[in-house]
Amino acid sequence: MNLFKAERKIWILCGIYFLLALCSLMARATADSLFLKNFDKSSIPLMIMAAAAMSSVVALFITYLCARYQVYGTMKLVLTALAVALAGVVVAIAVAGGKVVAVVTYMVCDVAVVTPMVLFWGLAVGVLNPKESKQWFGLIGAAGTVGCIVAGYVVSLASRSGQVDVLSLGLVTGLMLVVLGGLAKTSLFDQGEATKTSTQPTKAASTFRALGGMLGNRQALLMLSLVVLSTMVICLIDIHFKFQVAKDHEGNLNQFFGQFYTYSSLAQLVLQLFIVRTLLTKGGVITAITVLPVLLVICSVSALLFAGEKGVYAGKFICQVIFFTIEYAGLQMLFLAVKKQSRGQMKSVIDGLARPATIAASSLLITATLAFWQQDSVVRLNTVVI
Repeated sequence: MNLFKAERKIWILCGIYFLLALCSLMARATADSLFLKNFDKSSIPLMIMAAAAMSSVVALFITYLCARYQVYGTMKLVLTALAVALAGVVVAIAVAGGKVVAVVTYMVCDVAVVTPMVLFWGLAVGVLNPKESKQWFGLIGAAGTVGCIVAGYVVSLASRSGQVDVLSLGLVTGLMLVVLGGLAKTSLFDQGEATKTSTQPTKAASTFRALGGMLGNRQALLMLSLVVLSTMVICLIDIHFKFQVAKDHEGNLNQFFGQFYTYSSLAQLVLQLFIVRTLLTKGGVITAITVLPVLLVICSVSALLFAGEKGVYAGKFICQVIFFTIEYAGLQMLFLAVKKQSRGQMKSVIDGLARPATIAASSLLITATLAFWQQDSVVRLNTVVI
């Protein structure tokens, strides 16, 4: 990969993704630690379910906005709304705190983690052709991984302060405003949506009727199946990971999450720089989306034989490292086969709507069967994953 051959648009994408990844991981670590400070671990599946349900509703609204304003306009609207919501959350944590504020913070942060990232990749696949995507997705992903490394380090430093949650989310708010300003200044993503919406006022109104047709083709159904199945497994591992963290690191949650995400991000960076491009160009998409399930099966077998309940840390580490590098890059490549005009809507439906809906359904099922998972958890978790 020759960095000097990268066009200006590649560096713009790298800069935006770096800041969004920094915001995303700081919001995730802060929300998780704040929630676990205020609730016991039995509430984890319910909170994840509620946040995912809200994200599903948000995704429907995002799909409507993408049809009306295109991805670029939607991104600016979403970042503005999130900056305002996060500013309100920061004030609420500083002034009041408590369980209600923790729940609201978790919900807002969940949207801040998922939605901008989905919209970013909608922007990226809109300005890159398949050849450029294979060549530069690794570099763009590496920029995001560096953002995650910085985020983990910042959260670990902030954990030494008594106002760690206020500091972390205040920084997230400021960085989102920086991204918003950068988007407003660049013309890279301007697709003339203003003229489209003024001449086609009925297009947005027919968005939801179009979703049925969009999901009626074989490729869309296959992509939907990939997202649903992978999300079910990742959600199951994530919930058990939080159970274990609440048990093992009750007194230093912020520090643990900061360190865990820093180390996993370092591993992601190595993959992004040296593996992802080679895997996509030589192995293809099928190879890329096969790596995660193979490694999870190996991890689960090893946990059954050797690791015990600590094996969930390895499973979460694999999900964190592989999903956000190799697996996610492979999934984004699949969207390149979709017509350019429909990619934003397709991503909102499959990646933005199906994923949180699956998380909500999985969390509800785990909540309803919590007693099942608490007995012989190592055997049952890893058997289901396999």
